[in-house]
Amino acid sequence: MTQVSTDPNATPPRAFDGFSDLAERLADLDLRFSEMAQCGEESIAHQAREYRRQIRAFEPSVTFIGQVKAGKTTLVNALTGWPDLLPADVNPWTSVVTSLHMSPQLKPQDRRAAFRFFANEEWDHLIRQGGRVGEIAARAGADTELEKVRAQLDEMREKSKARLGRKFQMLLGQTHDYDTFDQELIQRYVCLGDDFWEDADGSPDQGRFADITKSADLWFPGPDLPLGLCIRDTPGVNDTFMIREQITINALRGSRLCVMVLSAQQALSSVDLGLIRLISNVKSRDVIIFVNRIDELADPVSAVPEIHASILATLRRFDGPQEAEIIFGSGYWGHHAVAGRLDDLGSDSAEALVSWAEAHVTGALAHLPPQEIIWQLSGLPALGDAIAQRVEQGVGARLEQTLNVALDNLQTGKDISVPRDGSGRFEPRQPTMAAPDIAHQLDRIEDRACAALESHLARMHEAFANRSDNARRAFLGRATGSLVKHLEHYGEGEVWTYDPSGLRMLLRSAYKVFVQGAGKAGTEVLAGAAEDIGALYRTAFALETDGPAIKPPPLPSAPAPISLGQTIALDLRGSWWARFWRRQRGYHAFADDFSRLIHEETKPVVEALHHQCAAPFSQELRNTLTGFIQGQRDILTGLTQDSAVSPHATAPRNRLQRSAS
Repeated sequence: MTQVSTDPNATPPRAFDGFSDLAERLADLDLRFSEMAQCGEESIAHQAREYRRQIRAFEPSVTFIGQVKAGKTTLVNALTGWPDLLPADVNPWTSVVTSLHMSPQLKPQDRRAAFRFFANEEWDHLIRQGGRVGEIAARAGADTELEKVRAQLDEMREKSKARLGRKFQMLLGQTHDYDTFDQELIQRYVCLGDDFWEDADGSPDQGRFADITKSADLWFPGPDLPLGLCIRDTPGVNDTFMIREQITINALRGSRLCVMVLSAQQALSSVDLGLIRLISNVKSRDVIIFVNRIDELADPVSAVPEIHASILATLRRFDGPQEAEIIFGSGYWGHHAVAGRLDDLGSDSAEALVSWAEAHVTGALAHLPPQEIIWQLSGLPALGDAIAQRVEQGVGARLEQTLNVALDNLQTGKDISVPRDGSGRFEPRQPTMAAPDIAHQLDRIEDRACAALESHLARMHEAFANRSDNARRAFLGRATGSLVKHLEHYGEGEVWTYDPSGLRMLLRSAYKVFVQGAGKAGTEVLAGAAEDIGALYRTAFALETDGPAIKPPPLPSAPAPISLGQTIALDLRGSWWARFWRRQRGYHAFADDFSRLIHEETKPVVEALHHQCAAPFSQELRNTLTGFIQGQRDILTGLTQDSAVSPHATAPRNRLQRSAS
């Protein structure tokens, strides 16, 4: 691989200038919290410092998913401004999610890396059971397919042992940390090839740990970035054992924003239903579709509108996010623009570039240097702007709202602690209630609010469980009815299939109702707690009845139900399904085996919806409530104590801490 630069900071093109406005507003909030941190009341100053740390730690993330060989890694490298950062020619066997943490606060010497291996139980699930395909094949009784899977796994296991030796099993579950990294180190963990040992020119260390590496995290400076950003590069989802599908689901769960990368040569079709299933469970505004490799089209100007129409038609047909923004471009062009290598594009790519430029280079763009023109034509600046816009409107807006509410509440406490007297001096206001009485009132407010929230959530969870269970039963009933009709009309000789999208739609609807109900309950309880705390302020310090109000914090965002996109037996159309079908004998055998298979297949999907979406959202609501009350408790306790005593030394415990004692 050509080493162009060891420093991503020297490259002129920039993709993420669109973050500038958000970064400026956060910097202004940071300054205001910095001023608040000078407050003489330590409880207020302490919280101001904590919010400053929260601002500095803000790192929005975007996950790139897509087809194998769609050019995701080349695209990601160009976006970071480091063209050869990650190896782009990765064998489709790799299962590594690579997270690139770029921060303007880091210095070159702060570069570091962490590589995490599969846990023992995850590796065992793959090796012994064959991943999701093994589960499905075993349930369906597809013995031939199961044997093929096991044969491939045996070969994979032997290669892994050959690479790693006797310590192979001991490595599982470990993390390898490094205080710096280079391309050779990265390739050791993420670049796996089937024939490394037969290749005389290859390094024996290349791909050594790639079999068992689950994730790679790289931290490096991005001084041209307005704020920190994490880009996650995932493997393609169409692997043999579907273990990468689950890895991609987990990666999507960790990000609010998703970029689906497609190849212009194959765009989007029914072959990519796995991808469509995944993104259909993400809000349209949080999905960007980037059609890569337009440099490989003979006539991109005429082909792009046709590809765009085809993608929209496929999304409509399979219930995908039709409002998602679609951007066309070339990571290859972007790579060469960043690297400054404009003379080795290749004749076909150069011809496509000229054709694309003739249609799009107008006005001020025509007067820019060639490197900047190619950078703009690559579509990467448009992609960077789209990412920045969605971050600003999503997690960025939520953070700003949280910080503004917190700042107002801290200002309220500060105004109470140091009212201005007639002479213009500041003097502390003395409370009219004793500290134990204030603490007792706070306990009552917290107990009442937590009990109300738990009551609401219990009802919401019960209703959600009933809706999801009813959806499953209704789907199974309709599918079984369709099966019986098929048998009556066509007999047992013709293979029957059934689309499970109806089940996903019902479960998605049930989850949406739960989120709306739980969110409404959280809003009401938080507003009530804020009103009660405001009343306590007014009583404790003899304030006017229309004195400053305490504001409730914004609600947390609910997790997207990504797990609904997980492949189940009915999604597959392979030969094993036909064999499962043909090995049945008699209508009752068909109905019984089908009912059992679908029950077992859909049960983990429903459980994941409860445990990975509904339950975490409920817990976030609880945390928001208790964290809000604890923050107000600290301020009130600090205001009623001698300023020389830390409010945290004697602050009453919150309700959860008290109940755990």
